[in-house]
Amino acid sequence: MGVACAAALTSGVASADEHVLVLLDRTGSMSLQSVPGKTRFQVAKERINAFLDIVPPQPTKYAFWTFEGTGYVKVFNFSQNKTAAEVKAAVNAATLGGNTPLAYSVCAAVDELINYLPNEFHAKRIYMATDGEENATPTTDQCYGLSSPTAYPTLATNSWQWKVRNKACTGSATAPGPCSGGIPPMGLTLIVDIDHLYDFVPFQANAFTEELEDPRARSGFAAAMAANNDAAFFGGLSGETNGRYASITPATPPAQATPVPGDATGDGCVNVTDRTAVLAQYGQQVPAGTPTDFNRDLIVNIYDHNTVLQNFGRGCTTTTK
Repeated sequence: MGVACAAALTSGVASADEHVLVLLDRTGSMSLQSVPGKTRFQVAKERINAFLDIVPPQPTKYAFWTFEGTGYVKVFNFSQNKTAAEVKAAVNAATLGGNTPLAYSVCAAVDELINYLPNEFHAKRIYMATDGEENATPTTDQCYGLSSPTAYPTLATNSWQWKVRNKACTGSATAPGPCSGGIPPMGLTLIVDIDHLYDFVPFQANAFTEELEDPRARSGFAAAMAANNDAAFFGGLSGETNGRYASITPATPPAQATPVPGDATGDGCVNVTDRTAVLAQYGQQVPAGTPTDFNRDLIVNIYDHNTVLQNFGRGCTTTTK
């Protein structure tokens, strides 16, 4: 199902460039409607495109993978030196498939980043778009496990969520530890950004009523609980790693669901109010998810200002510029 997720490996030493692995969920459930008139898959693609249109703080190397069925496909590797435009074209050409080997794909992506130029200091990022609901990781994989019956942060030991969290924080699926400790041997830290495309269903965890004796009702309740547990896990993992989490549901305003690069105010139009917002926080260190921090480097700077300037007028009518 669908989540967009971004993860960055960084160190305290300035890096020459950033390594970004774009990971797109193309499983069958991504065909479900998201915001009015668009599927989850369409929204995920548009969000990735917007991310690739942002002015990065340093030169960037890209890899692009997709996952569905029982595995993942390495569309582009870092060594191919693909441009953002080439990655966008490949994203837009992606088609839907079957099941969701989410844990398998995320943990393999972490390994890809760790092992690419491992003796150099680089910012490293996974940007994953998915709707969640892991169901197809091979039983022999490092991150295989049943779904945790308890929500984040009290994840069951050896659940797939517990293993993915460990992999992102310590580099080992079976080694718990603080995300701030870094991944040996270089002490790299994985930052996870997630765009989660799903249907939020409010419910109480103990809301088993007589009507849930109906198997169909039990099935619907289980699906709702799984989606909400995914949201708790993805949001918690992003927060724990100083990453960015965005939940996109059918009720999300369209301008927020498919943001325009440079639109800090979320009104779908890049104009003087966005430039004013960036300048008001210029030079400040900010928390993950701050609207003016377009390139996600946790500081509002010239690159965020340039993102506004390069997209000025985008999404606007004549009267709103």
